[in-house]
Amino acid sequence: MEEKQIRKYLRRSFRPLGWSLVGYYLVMNIMVVLTMVADAAALTLKNLSKGRPVLPMEKMQEIIAQNAWGYLLAIAVGLTVLLAWKGWDFFREEIFVRNRKMRFVTFFAIACIFLGCQVGVSLYASLLEFLLNCIGLSAMTALEAATITSDSFSMFFYASIAAPIVEEILFRGFVQRSLMPFGRKFAIFGSALLFGMFHGNLIQSPYAFLVGLVLGYVAAEYNIWWAILLHMINNMVMADLLPRLLSFLPGMAADVVMGAIIWIFAIAGLVILLVKRREVRGYIRGECMDRRCLRGFFLNSGFIVLTVLMIVNMLMMVMPL
Repeated sequence: MEEKQIRKYLRRSFRPLGWSLVGYYLVMNIMVVLTMVADAAALTLKNLSKGRPVLPMEKMQEIIAQNAWGYLLAIAVGLTVLLAWKGWDFFREEIFVRNRKMRFVTFFAIACIFLGCQVGVSLYASLLEFLLNCIGLSAMTALEAATITSDSFSMFFYASIAAPIVEEILFRGFVQRSLMPFGRKFAIFGSALLFGMFHGNLIQSPYAFLVGLVLGYVAAEYNIWWAILLHMINNMVMADLLPRLLSFLPGMAADVVMGAIIWIFAIAGLVILLVKRREVRGYIRGECMDRRCLRGFFLNSGFIVLTVLMIVNMLMMVMPL
């Protein structure tokens, strides 16, 4: 096969992944917007019927932002379409395939590395905010969007349970398994990159990329259920339940304790990586990523459109001081 034909074949092979995520992104946003409009209309009519004044825009936005039914409907549609497209055999034989057996010690070590990534992202967020402040801008909107806690059942269910399951099926399942024929390391990298981009957040996207590498490794070497468990621990325990428990502490104690917990995981993760550096280096160097695959992955139309959409979404969260 000639070089030109190879490049064309690779772009054609990668194109469905990008366009699938673009479609999922659009469906999710449409359903979320429709849900927000319905909520706003219902709140307005309720207040008017009882002779109360219409809620201020900020208060109304705060209330309807906690309604996650739009997201839940979107992931239901996405899973249905994926199942109809790929078939149950793909789910059973590819996505939920079991490889090596996970030991508790191994899972604990991986969890330390996984949760410790938050320190690096916190440092990055501080540096980014400082640089943006120098030119009169701020990324605090992006930070608030990335760290919001759930105040409703639907948002808690979506963020803590539904999102970890569906995102792992989508990125570590559909995307990563579809990329596996082009190399294991390439599949892990590609799925993590798309996972990070899909968050469309200047603060959250780098973190999602880093943890996506860990989740991709877990799904590839062990099975996707362990990746789902790690994802749930992060979303449910670290991002929701633990901050709620610590909120009962006085003053700044909650922030101090939360920071200490994250730093403990980060230090433990760093020590584990140093102890296992030969194995880690061997795994990374064990397989080279073909430049033609990378070129085809980055230059296909689906990836380009998705990139533009996510960049626009990220820039919309940068506000003047």
